[in-house]
Amino acid sequence: MKQSENKPPHIVLAFFRWYCYPEFHEEIEGDLTERFHYYSKKYGQKKAKWLFTKNVLLLFRPTIIGNIYHLLNKNSIIMTMQNKRLILILAVVPTLLLIPLVAMQFSNCVDWKILDFVIMGVLMLGTGLLCELVLRKVKSTKRRIIICGAALFALLLIWAELAVGIFGTPFAGH
Repeated sequence: MKQSENKPPHIVLAFFRWYCYPEFHEEIEGDLTERFHYYSKKYGQKKAKWLFTKNVLLLFRPTIIGNIYHLLNKNSIIMTMQNKRLILILAVVPTLLLIPLVAMQFSNCVDWKILDFVIMGVLMLGTGLLCELVLRKVKSTKRRIIICGAALFALLLIWAELAVGIFGTPFAGH
């Protein structure tokens, strides 16, 4: 087995470094890497990657992410509905990005680069925050539905263009 093959999945480590408090990186990453090498010897490379990904995902908790409490209303024990929606948007985007991340560990059909994750993250976060802005500022329910629907439709069109190139622009996928 080559030395380069006996490394934990780089994209999973990048995700871990992104959400983990910098003070914890070295210690936790060292433990995760040791466990990966143990699993690699015991179960083989494929299962070790799966178990490594599982271990990283199980660490995804608010206590390790850092201080997210600035999003909460400190003057009230009960969060407002607006803050709950905002926290939901901020949680759903990385959760949805975990789907291709995990799929990459088991299949060669999914081949996303870090730029693909960044672009989709920006697109989804931008759409979610735009819809949140519309829900906060637009009073008419009909207008809210139309504007949010248009934003979601634009997201789907951009996604389809980047993925398969339905319009044939220079940004089209292969």
